[in-house]
Amino acid sequence: MITLYLISPQALNFLLFRRIVTGYNSKYISLYEAAVSRDCTTINFTLNIARDITADVWLRVTMGQRVSKSGNAYRDVFTYKVNMCQVLGRGKGHSLIHLWMDNVLRQSNFPRSCPLKEGNYYMRNIRSEKDTVPRFIRSGSFRIDSSVYVRDWHNVNLTDTVFYVDIKMK
Repeated sequence: MITLYLISPQALNFLLFRRIVTGYNSKYISLYEAAVSRDCTTINFTLNIARDITADVWLRVTMGQRVSKSGNAYRDVFTYKVNMCQVLGRGKGHSLIHLWMDNVLRQSNFPRSCPLKEGNYYMRNIRSEKDTVPRFIRSGSFRIDSSVYVRDWHNVNLTDTVFYVDIKMK
């Protein structure tokens, strides 16, 4: 019998945030910013929702690994789409998205349920934890594209975020 061992959650050596690019739909969001710490290990977000978001909010994440040391070509590793209102309403879970959301919500005043109310929100000192990097990811440079959108409103986009990160696995 052959046993395959995946990288254990403890195998993450480091994740460094190299750069973050943000964008937003000014009809619904009045400010959306992200800042990377000097040591590149944490990020802070500021989000000002200009009006109530009364329909379910969805998140689409695509992670791509850089294919060459020089250049900006990335090969998609995975894409994930999820109804954020369902995730927020369920509380703790064991999926990757639950781990990400638990990590972010612990350090924020972001709503824990929908609808998302107009207001000013922050997410502070967000860092990658051992359980938040999928086990099949290998060391390298990555681009993580994420969009928050409202599917019921003809996929109107609320925010876009592109994370450029370096991951080192043991």
